Amino acid sequence: MNLRAAFENRSGRVIALFRVILVGVFLIAVLVEPVATASDLDRGKALLFGYLAVSLLAAVVAWRSWWYDQRIAPGLLALDVTAFIAAVYVTETGNADFTSPFLALFALAILSATLRWDWRVASVTGVFATVLFVVVGLVIWNLGLPIDVYRFGRRSLYMLALLIVLVWFGVQRRDPHVTRLDPGPDDPMAQTDDGTDLRWRALEHAMAVTGARRGVLAWSDAEEPWLNLHQMGNGQRRLERLGPDAIVGWDEGGDEVRLFDSLRGRKLVRDADNLPHARTLRTPMPLAAHCGITEGLTLPLRCVSGSGIIVLAELTGPGPDFVTLGGILNREISSAFDRIAVIEFEREALLSRTRAAIARDLHDSVAQSLAGACFRLEALRRMQDPRALDVELVTVRDALRREQEHVRTLIDALRSPASTPDDQDLLHDLRATASDAAMHWNLTVTVTGAPATTVPGWYSHELQQLLREAVANAARHGGAREVTVALQRRGAGLVLDIADDGAGFELTGADQQPWSIRERVATLGGQLAVDSSPQGTHLAILLPLGADGAAR
Repeated sequence: MNLRAAFENRSGRVIALFRVILVGVFLIAVLVEPVATASDLDRGKALLFGYLAVSLLAAVVAWRSWWYDQRIAPGLLALDVTAFIAAVYVTETGNADFTSPFLALFALAILSATLRWDWRVASVTGVFATVLFVVVGLVIWNLGLPIDVYRFGRRSLYMLALLIVLVWFGVQRRDPHVTRLDPGPDDPMAQTDDGTDLRWRALEHAMAVTGARRGVLAWSDAEEPWLNLHQMGNGQRRLERLGPDAIVGWDEGGDEVRLFDSLRGRKLVRDADNLPHARTLRTPMPLAAHCGITEGLTLPLRCVSGSGIIVLAELTGPGPDFVTLGGILNREISSAFDRIAVIEFEREALLSRTRAAIARDLHDSVAQSLAGACFRLEALRRMQDPRALDVELVTVRDALRREQEHVRTLIDALRSPASTPDDQDLLHDLRATASDAAMHWNLTVTVTGAPATTVPGWYSHELQQLLREAVANAARHGGAREVTVALQRRGAGLVLDIADDGAGFELTGADQQPWSIRERVATLGGQLAVDSSPQGTHLAILLPLGADGAAR
């Protein structure tokens, strides 16, 4: 294990080590160059020797037990403050200046409170130590013992200034940096159907960040009851698909990030204020027990696509920092799962919209054109004049050829959407479509309206399809012989009026409206009004323009 792995995210070890170093240095300084009377020096030596012994014991605890390290942390913090006050007054009463090396113990107490808890605990500790220092100084002064009042006051101010600076650094302290698990839309993991690749990568990511040599990820999809158990360790992977009752209570305790020791019944968690607490483990750990893990770190995963738990085992020197690190990992991995779920949802929505658009186009163009051809071919059976029959056959042939060209245009647009023209003259396009529809259905279609209505190519295509469907419905269902179309600008919108002289149809509700026209108008953000009677049908379509940039 390298030096970085021994101390990174292990503040308990760092604090214990530096406490031993500081106390050792100060003890050597007192032994080599005493600055007080012999009696004071003896008391200072005894104090520092005792403090060094406790510091060595605390260092051993920090290396061997993360639970006891956290349990004795408040007592050690109080000891640091007390030792600082006592060491200064016992060894340097007559020379109480800011240059005292024991001020480093004051800084150690503040920094250890910041690392173990937060800036609020550090500020309380610093204020308490400063007040205690002042109180002890006043007591010494009242007892008539030698003390430099001027230097005593100056040191008090220095301690207050040092406290403010250290607390400010504590406020600015940030969470440990964790590399983001961010499979984007183009990542191959985003293309998998069951998310297995993402779960393997999430487990590998968590193990790499924490240094765990073994990891387990249990996952249950929101739509399936199965439990997918991913295990990784010793360079091997194993995936099991278990029944929903294979591990009863597998997600027990899945509501908190915890460092646990199930054999000794211990756990380390953080509360809502992000303060660490060493507590008794009272709930079972079925998942860890199933995998033979007695000590480790658990990360609960609650995502829109399902729920799961990551158990990280064989950690080197875990401590309170691992609970903080686990919380960050938990949020990052859960966010990555949610991002993938959103990507999949958007992809499905896009496919659904694409399928609906293709269905409408096929219905309003190819299906209606073929129906029109059948309509005219059926009429040929009743024709007696050979010349008229030939003319009609040529008309049907030309109509089918034009529809073939239209289908090719649709295919090209699907293959390369960029090939659709940017700007189109809407009135010109509608008249061309009306001519084709009139040829297919053997009726008259007249289009009128204001010229110079320029729209994007896709918008013109949508309105042409609306007109195709309306003409087909008028001919097939109403037996119309004439259709009139009026295109008008109305404020920030566009009005398309389509009327025919057919027999109409029964109109009892919105469901009786032509579904293809209704869907297309809704897609464009417009409104459709239908009026049908035995004298004909009238469609009033109001569409937005400027707000969506559809026309100018």
